[in-house]
Amino acid sequence: MIHHGGDSNNTGAIALLGGVFDPVHQGHVDIALSALHHPQISAVHWIPCARIPHHKSAPIAPAQARLEMVHIACSGTDGFVIDDIEYHREGPSYTADTVKSIATQSQGETLLWIVGADNARNLAKWKSAEELWNIAIPLVAPRPGVKPNSRGAPAPAESSYLHREDFPYIDDSRWQLFCQWQLPPVSAQISSSQIRESLRNSKDFDKLSAEGLGIPSAVLDFIVAGGWYQS
Repeated sequence: MIHHGGDSNNTGAIALLGGVFDPVHQGHVDIALSALHHPQISAVHWIPCARIPHHKSAPIAPAQARLEMVHIACSGTDGFVIDDIEYHREGPSYTADTVKSIATQSQGETLLWIVGADNARNLAKWKSAEELWNIAIPLVAPRPGVKPNSRGAPAPAESSYLHREDFPYIDDSRWQLFCQWQLPPVSAQISSSQIRESLRNSKDFDKLSAEGLGIPSAVLDFIVAGGWYQS
């Protein structure tokens, strides 16, 4: 089911922001806002992961709590859309399955999958990568401390986090689309794992600062009330 954080129109490309969001933080919000401000992007669809693949560490907060965090973070922002599609599917959530489902419901809009620069180098090896990247275009969000690796490639790829030889299964015209889409660096170095550690080690939750942790204040209130990250 799709829920709107605010009003949304139906023109232009749609950016898809998937994640475990354990917890959601200001870095996620800043990246989503950066995408939303792109003149060719009409909406950002947040897609919380309900059940992650078995080879990854299980989330700390339960699935419904993580979904609620995203609702809180997106509340009131026009163009933010929460899609709980992965909560209505059995088994672990894979990006390829999610994108295929969204593509069947779209009206021909360009689909962009937002990915952090630290994960960009592995995109070509994701599950069902050939099918996935012939449907969606990766939209890389630069992260502090993660620099492009040119591998001696000519422009425009030399400043990109993606490399043509990693995607032999797409044609040259699609590769040009890959090169055209990238977000500017926007967020400070914020990570969910650092936030979980800070919450776990805190002795006085009344003194916690949402700004210091890098979490929207309403999300912090929800997290403290839930108690999932306290030791």
